[in-house]
Amino acid sequence: MAKYNPWENGSAQLSTISLQASAETFTGMWSGMSVDQAKVEYSKLYALSTLSTLHFGVKLEAFDPNGIIAKTEISLINTYDLTHQEAGRFSAFENGQDGFVPEVIETRIPLLDESYKLPWLCQSIDLSVLDAQNDSVNIGSFQLNFLTGNSSGEISIPFIETRNAAILNSARAIKAIMFPDGVDGGTQALPKDYLMRMTIYIYDKHSYSTRVFEIQHLVALQTGSIPLDATNRGGVGIVTLNFIKMFPMLE
Repeated sequence: MAKYNPWENGSAQLSTISLQASAETFTGMWSGMSVDQAKVEYSKLYALSTLSTLHFGVKLEAFDPNGIIAKTEISLINTYDLTHQEAGRFSAFENGQDGFVPEVIETRIPLLDESYKLPWLCQSIDLSVLDAQNDSVNIGSFQLNFLTGNSSGEISIPFIETRNAAILNSARAIKAIMFPDGVDGGTQALPKDYLMRMTIYIYDKHSYSTRVFEIQHLVALQTGSIPLDATNRGGVGIVTLNFIKMFPMLE
């Protein structure tokens, strides 16, 4: 008996394949659950949404409204004159001078002045909720750990520097308050004159006024620096300020 050859005459003749869609619920296990149960659990999970690490802010204010840091004013070059050269040239003309003479203004320390939009200048921050200290003791063959206290660490914040060096000038002004020169040289200022209340908050990405988390620390400026690099033609100045947590029992 002769057998059928599908490749006869150089071409294959195959039977038509048909598929029929089913409206029935998928069966099987998803994450150890049925599909219907997994959909309910996933819906609850996705409803929690996620926290955006882009939407945060930092606010600094004087701890004592009558302290020196709250009343000190510093001299800054007007950023408008720096970004609009004609304003500086006109200012020079008014003063009978040639060239470019930008206006110098007297203002509060920018780090403590909300009009300087400090939250937008903060590049990043490592937010610490708890810094517990611990110790251990060996009893027999076991090691037991126990807490000894809550440490007060440091907070390091890199700031995007403004064109008129508002952050650097702020750090220098605070240093002058902490360690005065002149007739008061050699005498360190009282903490009330330089302590600051730092508020770190995270707000919802759809609502700036809704703070989902907020924490405050009483801090003092410890160090401040900026790396300068002549080989980086388009570099943006980043000033890193380190704050030390002071008196954790006070708020």
